Amino acid sequence: MALVVGQNSWASVSEADTYLTDRIYAETWFDLDSSGEPGVVTKESLLVSSFNWLLGNSSFSLSSALTDDNVKKAQIEGGLFLLNHYVELDERRAAKASGVTEFKISQKMEKLEGDITVPSIISDLLSSYKQGNFATMLGAYDV
Repeated sequence: MALVVGQNSWASVSEADTYLTDRIYAETWFDLDSSGEPGVVTKESLLVSSFNWLLGNSSFSLSSALTDDNVKKAQIEGGLFLLNHYVELDERRAAKASGVTEFKISQKMEKLEGDITVPSIISDLLSSYKQGNFATMLGAYDV
């Protein structure tokens, strides 16, 4: 399926290109084709994957119809993150799913505790859409 803003994406490829023009460490984005065969890493496939990743994340209350610039930026940052770190993210998810709690590679050790969350740059952009574990309790002083 091709990228369709308002259905499976908040941002267009053109918007992503514009945003990433001034983003450091984004040069790999510009090596990609805009679209291509199914399953191939392209700008469109990364944006759609990022959209699905964020839309399905229970930490945020998002809808496909949003037009907020911060939501678009978060999706674009997510696409760039997936481009550069998808393999590592997938390996961590698989390790956690199989019960691994920590691993060591050479001198680096990592504990796999808690949920694997989106990077803070994305979470910060979506701060106004965060879901919380709180309730509003009204008392006599609220009337």
